[in-house]
Amino acid sequence: MPRARELPGSRRPAPVGAAAVGEIDPDEPVVITIHVKRRGRRRPAPGSRADLARLLAPTTREALAAERARTHGPIIDRFVAFAHGNGLEVLETDPAGRTVTLRGSAGRLRALFGAALHQYDDGRRQFRARSGALTIPAEIAPWTRAILGFDLRPQVQRLKAQAGSGLGQGLWPTEIASLYGIPLDRDVSAASIGIIALGGGYQQSDLAGALQQMGRSVPNVVQHPVGNARNNFGNGSEADQEIALDLQIVAALLPTARITVYFAENTTVSLAQALKQAVHDDVNRPSVVSISWGSMETEAWTLPARNALQAILADAVRLHVTVVAASGDELATCGALDGEANVNFPASSPYVLACGGTAPVVRNGAIAGESVWNDGFTGTGGGISAVFPVPAYQANAGLPSSLATSQPGRGVPDVAAAAAKIPGYSIVLNGVRMAKDGTSAATPLWASLIAMANAARGSPVGLVNPSLYAEPALCRAITQGNNRVNGIGYDAGPGWSACTGLGVPKGAEVIAALAAPKVA
Repeated sequence: MPRARELPGSRRPAPVGAAAVGEIDPDEPVVITIHVKRRGRRRPAPGSRADLARLLAPTTREALAAERARTHGPIIDRFVAFAHGNGLEVLETDPAGRTVTLRGSAGRLRALFGAALHQYDDGRRQFRARSGALTIPAEIAPWTRAILGFDLRPQVQRLKAQAGSGLGQGLWPTEIASLYGIPLDRDVSAASIGIIALGGGYQQSDLAGALQQMGRSVPNVVQHPVGNARNNFGNGSEADQEIALDLQIVAALLPTARITVYFAENTTVSLAQALKQAVHDDVNRPSVVSISWGSMETEAWTLPARNALQAILADAVRLHVTVVAASGDELATCGALDGEANVNFPASSPYVLACGGTAPVVRNGAIAGESVWNDGFTGTGGGISAVFPVPAYQANAGLPSSLATSQPGRGVPDVAAAAAKIPGYSIVLNGVRMAKDGTSAATPLWASLIAMANAARGSPVGLVNPSLYAEPALCRAITQGNNRVNGIGYDAGPGWSACTGLGVPKGAEVIAALAAPKVA
């Protein structure tokens, strides 16, 4: 009988900063999601001209689902047969999303996949995590892209903003939108936008209170639970602050749009599930998805986990869903203890619009000057990917080589907007007005701007990166500042930079350009 094969790139160390507190009971039920792939398929490099031409071919959710039923249905049947033959329960099969979800005892799954499982405690929570590599039985190995669910360590961090102390009250999102010429009088009733929320929740009274202060109507927000996650407001936790920031920015700019919040847990498997559900959501049909979360693309992500997210993001490109992600708030090192330059994923994906942050100086309701956001301890992430090659749309952007590898790669971010603690974004949390900062504020601002363009266009524009790089004058370049920490990082300058990308939006011009029909 052929031997099981190690899943390439699946090896994980034990969680850093957490102590093992016990073995996992072999009878404990464990749920895993297997991301499947077609056998022996070689694809062009992600973001290359050939790759984007393939992904941008016209399709619909219905057509893609029918295609996947034909191409991936038989593959999933193999996994169902494998599960039944090995005493595992099949919970869900999803050919369109290319996943199958199984449940079995920890002992049985460990015997099948070699997962070394322990319980850990990091001082705030206990969680299950695995170490070592996964091995895949030979009968399903050629079709296995990733297996998620064994490891429930907090996979992604909220891209750190500050709140309250020392920030003043900030500017309302509508005021910041006006600084960039983002119109607030457009008909956005046709827009649909999704927000990925990892933990926490929001209070309707906070949302209504903030919008009342801005003179905006309260939209109908759809709450979409992912797995066991729900809107779970925790009296102002860090996750609650993030949802308040994301939701109040989007609601202020898109008061008549359809806004869907995908509530998920802070694990890799839950993030992947939330993104998959948002991209393939045939009911709410968001044309833009905002993600204010991420973590270092190499240290925090295994190759299979990153590939699973990449496959979903590729589906987003195919389905004309714009995914916007924050570049991070820990400057060019992303908080790495080794002091090396890093970038965050999913912002580093060539299928994502990555958002950096600036520090505008506001006088008399206008921007008098603007530089890279760098407060010394926090500031905009940005740099060169060590994983993804230079995408076709950045070929002429004048990217530097990576400080970490001295090699070319995908440049992060693509664009930027206000993110510094001064002036900060006003939100209402637990009935109290406070200010927030972070690239996780610039992200929903840009996501809302693109949703406005989609509403004006009458159809989703999808991957906006090629259009923005083709017309860099749609953004105002930020030429002052840097995202260095302890001397490591990048400087701003004319054109694209690894701090603020192409720059900040010229709001009405961006909408007009993206909404204009494209000439074949």
